[in-house]
Amino acid sequence: MKEMIVTGKTLEEIREKWSREWGCDPEELQIETIEKPGVFSRLYKVNVILPDPDKQNFPQEDTQEEDTRVLWDQVKYTIYPGSRVQSIVPYPHAGKLFMLGNEIGYEMPVNKGDTYEFYPLVQQGELSWKISVEPDGSKAVARVRHARAGKFVLANSLPNYSQLVLEQHVSWDASPEPDELPTEANLLKEINDKGIVYGIKSNLWADFMVVDGESEIVIAEATLPIPTVQPQLTDYVGEPVFQNEESNEEKIDYFACKIVLCQKDDILARKIPGKEGVPGTNIFGKATQVDKIKDFMITMKKNVYLTENMEVKASCSGTPVRVNKNTYLVENAFIQNKDVDLSTGSIDFPGDVFIGGNVADGLYIHSSGTVKVQGSVSGADIKAETGLAVRNNIIASKILVGEKHVSRSEFIKTMQEVSEGLALCVHQIEQLQGVSANTSVGQLFKVILEKNFQQLPKKVEELERLLNSQERGFVSPELDQAIRSVKHFMIGLGPLQLKDTLYLKNALKIVGFFMATKGLAASASVLCDVSYVQNSEISCAGDFFCHKGVYNSILKIEGCMKIHGVCRGGEISCSGDVYIWELGGSNISATTIKASKDSHINIEFCHANIKIFIGKELIKIDEPAQKVDIFRDKGNLQVGKLRWDGSTR
Repeated sequence: MKEMIVTGKTLEEIREKWSREWGCDPEELQIETIEKPGVFSRLYKVNVILPDPDKQNFPQEDTQEEDTRVLWDQVKYTIYPGSRVQSIVPYPHAGKLFMLGNEIGYEMPVNKGDTYEFYPLVQQGELSWKISVEPDGSKAVARVRHARAGKFVLANSLPNYSQLVLEQHVSWDASPEPDELPTEANLLKEINDKGIVYGIKSNLWADFMVVDGESEIVIAEATLPIPTVQPQLTDYVGEPVFQNEESNEEKIDYFACKIVLCQKDDILARKIPGKEGVPGTNIFGKATQVDKIKDFMITMKKNVYLTENMEVKASCSGTPVRVNKNTYLVENAFIQNKDVDLSTGSIDFPGDVFIGGNVADGLYIHSSGTVKVQGSVSGADIKAETGLAVRNNIIASKILVGEKHVSRSEFIKTMQEVSEGLALCVHQIEQLQGVSANTSVGQLFKVILEKNFQQLPKKVEELERLLNSQERGFVSPELDQAIRSVKHFMIGLGPLQLKDTLYLKNALKIVGFFMATKGLAASASVLCDVSYVQNSEISCAGDFFCHKGVYNSILKIEGCMKIHGVCRGGEISCSGDVYIWELGGSNISATTIKASKDSHINIEFCHANIKIFIGKELIKIDEPAQKVDIFRDKGNLQVGKLRWDGSTR
């Protein structure tokens, strides 16, 4: 008896392997499963046992096993299955299997005494082909049929297994090819007769000879032409505004469609260069022509340029225009000869804006250049970076001219106020320290803020908000840290965290240095030129000029201001000189002017109930006066005026 503990993927695989190893029938093996596949192993672990023949529990008979016998009579094989053969499997590819004159096409059981006849396939050898040529001469293909000479033979002795599979015991016996088969010379002659002279494959005859059965073999292939790639224009602007190549540019309405904006160096179009094609040759040796390249030129008008990579780019911000198929320009001014209303929408343009009509309620115009409005502005929002001119009225609107400079000026003014207040607060802390040595600096700071500087924390918060909106590079990292440190010690429980006034003093030094270097920067050279203003708010980084009058409005002017008309109600803040023809009115609310300490104020006619601040000094006009002249001489404030009866001029 033989016994072995083994592993395997399946029980059938184990049985087949060890039956071959021990030269026995698989059914003779006994399999005892020790371990089945699980989480840690995917294999069976079994005990394989081959009992001794004398110990098997078979009936004791004096019979002797019969082996499978095979006889060959030069035509067929006669198969006499052994005693253990239970089924037989035919192999139609190698020959036909018969029993009692009936062909067997599938596995069938074997009974005792059955006899089978196997007629092997015999081939005499054959080689033929048929060549077909594409009409355009691009390819020639041969349909090759090659039957090899020889026959299938069956082994003389077959194993006495329970299943007899003929495929496992049949082999091919090749014989010499017949002399009458076609040769390579026959193939080359036929190729030449068909006019094939170009692109013939090498080792063609060897390819024919390796065919077993039927196959297609490419005999010759043309060299295909490489098509010409025509140059192309990739457009990023849109359809041309005028299709005629020779149109007159002055007749083009550039702004008839919706605005499309571009920034400086934006790509408007790109030319993809073409490539000359390469002619091909068909299998008959004739050339195949390709199209000629058709090049084109890109025409550039104003405000565009062409790069080395054949890209059309904008040389300024504005409206890109594709004049015709290959012509481009950029308009750096937006012109609209009608009202800005719901039909046109608001305008956001990086260049100058010219409006021929009015600007309606709820809409806005934002421009990085100058804005000119021929009509009126009502309930609108206008931002103009380099200047504004409104020919008619401005009513209930918000105007901002030179936004960057206005924000910078507001930041500097707020920082000046915080610096002055904080310096005074630090001085009071140091005075109290002399008489209250046992009280911490933080407690003194908190008490002084609550009693004497209640608005200072709000001012610091406003200063930080303005700090966040400043341009990069204008504010140094030291100033940024100083402002945020001051805010930290002033908000919430921050005052109690102050251990020494040195922190605040250092912050004041940094602020003082900034004010000395950048705080006195001149106002922007912009102009806000208007005709009439009512119930509006205007902020201007430069000069302000009004032709008729200003009523109940708030003006914040960084430059000089001239009003050649009446200014009644509201509030005026001006950093430069002020000229007003008539200021205030007897039957309306008070009018206030806030000017810098060095401003020169000139008022032709001034009503009563007027407040004028020159720096921190207040001048009240309690009775009508004319020729009011306020200025500073050698540091002293001078006020000159004449009595006026308030009568109509």
